[in-house]
Amino acid sequence: MGDAADDNLERLMAKIEVEQGLLFLKGILPQCMDLQNLMAKLMRNFYTSLCREGFTESQALEIIKTHATGLNANLNGEF
Repeated sequence: MGDAADDNLERLMAKIEVEQGLLFLKGILPQCMDLQNLMAKLMRNFYTSLCREGFTESQALEIIKTHATGLNANLNGEF
């Protein structure tokens, strides 16, 4: 009998955790969307800059695919 009660308690706790997680995600969704829009603009700007500097569109796209915005390397002091 204790095993069934333990299983029910575990399921209930898991359900509560999922619901709390969903509420948290719903709360930060606007910020996530803003961040995605900003990242897209940064990547587009990086791509355009690469093309302006003489990279072909294909080369620029490969660089973007490999390095995204290039911010990680700059923020970590890497080149």
